[in-house]
Amino acid sequence: MDPRIKLAVGIMEGELDQPLLVSKVSVRLGLSESRFEHLFRKEIGQAFKTYMEEFRLRKAKGMLIDPTLRIKQVAAAVGYTYARNFTRDFKNRYGKPPSQSRTSTE
Repeated sequence: MDPRIKLAVGIMEGELDQPLLVSKVSVRLGLSESRFEHLFRKEIGQAFKTYMEEFRLRKAKGMLIDPTLRIKQVAAAVGYTYARNFTRDFKNRYGKPPSQSRTSTE
């Protein structure tokens, strides 16, 4: 894998709780947005934004096992400013809202 894309994935994982834009990541890698998007899609097989959203939602799903964490806390921990947007995206991805996903990681 291209080392720049590995670095981009590392940035994603390390800054999960912050909004990450293609423009900011590409600048950090010294690439234009279009070049970064092209390389990312070539190496990962998805657009950066799509991969980022799926990555955040997978992490959130794992975090929901912990009953001491509120849904708002999980949403914030994976970079969502608004819990309502997190709930919508989670439901679109997994077919049920986060509140109904607390007991399983299927």
